[in-house]
Amino acid sequence: MKNYYIYLGTQTQKGSKGIYGLIMDERGQMLTKPKLLAEQPSPAAFYVNEERSFLYAVSDADPGAIYTYRIEPETYMLTAQGSREAAGKGLCHITMDQAERYAVVTGYDDATLQVYPLDEDRRLTEMFCLRRHIGQGPVVKWQASAHPACTVFSPDGAYVISCDLGMDKLLLYTMNYESGKLHRAIGKNVTMPEGSGPCRLVFSPDGRFVYVACALSAEVITLAYQKEAGLSLLERTSALSPEFSSDRTYTSDVHMTRGGRDLYVSNRGEDTVAHFRVDPQSGHIELRKSYSTHGWYPKEFLLTHDEQFLIAANLLSENLAIFRRDAATGALTLTQEVSTVNAPSALLEVYKER
Repeated sequence: MKNYYIYLGTQTQKGSKGIYGLIMDERGQMLTKPKLLAEQPSPAAFYVNEERSFLYAVSDADPGAIYTYRIEPETYMLTAQGSREAAGKGLCHITMDQAERYAVVTGYDDATLQVYPLDEDRRLTEMFCLRRHIGQGPVVKWQASAHPACTVFSPDGAYVISCDLGMDKLLLYTMNYESGKLHRAIGKNVTMPEGSGPCRLVFSPDGRFVYVACALSAEVITLAYQKEAGLSLLERTSALSPEFSSDRTYTSDVHMTRGGRDLYVSNRGEDTVAHFRVDPQSGHIELRKSYSTHGWYPKEFLLTHDEQFLIAANLLSENLAIFRRDAATGALTLTQEVSTVNAPSALLEVYKER
């Protein structure tokens, strides 16, 4: 029987203690209750290396920090390998370059991108580069200052792209891969629609299109990508179901299948995961259906590595919604709704090739 191993990060100011582990079976049923694997202040985002032997977790506490864990190969338990204090608070995202020589950490509260080289033991060394965003947007409650929400490498490695929710911009950088230093890509920044609040993005598998989840306007913005030209806006598509009218919804997470035919977006407020069908040739997306997450405020969700399941974490109702995914149509069917620990906010599946 095949099992799925899930890491769950929580907001510890709500009473939980850090990173928990869960095991799900091939029917989409949780076999275990959340088990505490590592005590850590508010793990807000995860990154697992290509070999799936190390887990990196950023804390959005004050001060922020990045924690390194070795993943035990048979049990998937975590062994702490140390931590490094970050520059500022409110860390919200971590990623690495393709060669996994540099970790790029995003600081939402202090509007920073921070670059940390890795040593031979896969631990983060001292921060080498820091870039700070300065700006604002029209929605005073959320955009009084810059707030980068995630940072993604383009598949060709040409750019490091930061979604800034506070500035309504995609800020593009180039990286010197010999040193890890970030340089602004002059003339390549993209100004997004006013008040849209871009927060997450994903590339299409062929690298030709970018889909940006916009928190404040609750929509998906599609852009074309070329290395020389950079990014250009193609279309705007609401992430909400047609019958939903509230303006208190914030789109939060976005994932695409490896085949590039299905795009999923989570909406906090409507409390749904929206499924879009994608035309791989034009990049056009069309809403097929919005699925209730059977809880409140789905901050993050994941697709399992085989794309058979989608798991959504409801932050405020403190539960997980597990869906089986139809490979042909992309449709979702609920298999289980399960209570979890306080304030689940980050998800990651870890697995081994058999």
